[in-house]
Amino acid sequence: MNGINKSRIFRRSVPVGGIVAAAALVSAAWTTDTYMLNLFFTIGIYVITCVGMNILVGYCGIVSIGHAGLMAAGAYTSAIASTQYGLNFWLSALAGIAVSLLIGSIIAIPTIKAGGVYLSMITIAFGVVVHEALIRWDVVTGGPLGISGIPKPKLGGYDFDLQSMYVLVLVIAAASLVLAYNIRRSAWGRSMIATKENEIAAASLGIRKFKPQFVGFAVSSVLAGLAGTLYAHTNSFISPDTYHFQASVQLVLIVILGGSGTLLGPVIGAIILVFLPELLEMEKLRMALYGGIMFAVLYFLPKGIMGTLNDWLEARLGLKLATQEDGRLINATSDGTLFEQEIKSRIGKAAALRLDNIHKSFGGLKALSDVSFAVTAGTIHSLVGPNGAGKTTLLNVISGLYAAESGTMELHGTSLSGSLSSVSGLGIARTFQHSRLFKELTVLENVMTGMTVKAKTGLGAAMLRTPGQRRKEKLLREKAHLLLDLIGFEGNRHMSASQLPYGHQRMVEIARALATGPSVLLLDEPAAGMTAAEIKQLEDLLKQLVHYGLTIVLIEHHMDFVQRVSDAVTVLDFGRVIGTGKPEELLNDPRVIQAYLGKEEVAADAER
Repeated sequence: MNGINKSRIFRRSVPVGGIVAAAALVSAAWTTDTYMLNLFFTIGIYVITCVGMNILVGYCGIVSIGHAGLMAAGAYTSAIASTQYGLNFWLSALAGIAVSLLIGSIIAIPTIKAGGVYLSMITIAFGVVVHEALIRWDVVTGGPLGISGIPKPKLGGYDFDLQSMYVLVLVIAAASLVLAYNIRRSAWGRSMIATKENEIAAASLGIRKFKPQFVGFAVSSVLAGLAGTLYAHTNSFISPDTYHFQASVQLVLIVILGGSGTLLGPVIGAIILVFLPELLEMEKLRMALYGGIMFAVLYFLPKGIMGTLNDWLEARLGLKLATQEDGRLINATSDGTLFEQEIKSRIGKAAALRLDNIHKSFGGLKALSDVSFAVTAGTIHSLVGPNGAGKTTLLNVISGLYAAESGTMELHGTSLSGSLSSVSGLGIARTFQHSRLFKELTVLENVMTGMTVKAKTGLGAAMLRTPGQRRKEKLLREKAHLLLDLIGFEGNRHMSASQLPYGHQRMVEIARALATGPSVLLLDEPAAGMTAAEIKQLEDLLKQLVHYGLTIVLIEHHMDFVQRVSDAVTVLDFGRVIGTGKPEELLNDPRVIQAYLGKEEVAADAER
């Protein structure tokens, strides 16, 4: 039985297991005592909060150690609205969620921009400030005594009790898991993971970091505020002790222990961290227990329980807890017709790319000096030269990763400038000197990520997975399959990109760049690390792409490969152009040979 069939059987069995588990959890409302029901309720509250945190930590890579503050914002807002202003639960809950969303959105802006260690410090500071405000602002919050007498929800003439609140929390927790699952299977989820893994590679596909990460923070804030509201109205009492630093640490640990970025990670983590202190009777040493668990997980299970299980399934059984369907459209072809039409729609009559007097320095080092040449549309134009000649720097300037200090660039007769993400939107795609695939995404998802900007997926449609959204995702998958057919990829397209051999990674990276629909493709040493057979496959692919009308600018050190595929060659040395022309003429030019070998070697060859 092949891996795909195993994966299908595995995924078909998941709903059955989910139904059985759901039935058991619902029945717990009537089959367990009050003590156990409170524990189950607490797990449900943590699941709702940590599903949002999982989107933030696992998808976006933002570790928030102050999320208890967002729960507090929802809980206290709802409690005040109901006790002091007489609003019913449903309106109070909306107010709590709105305040959490507002505060979370405000925090998100500096947090996302700060990045690195400062990112976590901002969220820690937020959690501390909220806790202190709850204690000191006693006129509003009740101070250390908190707020009591918070009314339970009512619906018509029905008063919710602990059992019905538990069922309500169970339904909301299940809905939050579905929400996270839908986001992960959408362009939003792929964008979040892409910007987390490699911001530069994501920008080369037109994906800007701020938008998907801000959405992740917003969704996480809403779920935290909702969880806080449910907790307050179920217990009828809240105090600052509920939302101290320990609570934020516990939330982070739940996500890490269960497996950040995995669907069931928050569930597994919440179950363990709620029941374990109770079983070990270590209430007074709870923080010490959490510290020990975190150390053990980071050392022995760095991907958490579900992440480790996922890797085991993929390695041993060829299975992956897949986030994409396997289906292909009927009568799909890989003749490149659709791709050819997209390329030609971008091509103008002028030269594909023209550079005039480009200069770029790093401090006192002149990396590029007076670089000028033109690239004819529908050709392969190679950049060659010794190491340090400025070839990669030039590609970085063309693609918008670096800004030129002076000079002009034109793309099909139109001025070319802007950031890496904006240049991608103009029709320039690129690969990098070293592979920058998104390792947490599958091969197919990597290629689909290249279509993110064009897909224009609405957030609401992604979260609800509407019929229109499902059709759009199906078309994106099909186009990704066609591009993988085009590059000749015959492996498992649902395996993690991290499992691919290096040569295959380079080819998939080209398919991902092609997914943006470029008219000019910049390739930085694509044959590096490839076998002879893979290089021949790459050569055939480049010739096919040029036949479709694509323009390729190529950096490569395999001179025989350059001679076979290139229509023109530009030679750089010390950041200057020393010649442009046909490869068979230019690569035999004494100036070029001297640039590669040096004067002494050339003189020695002449004597011999």
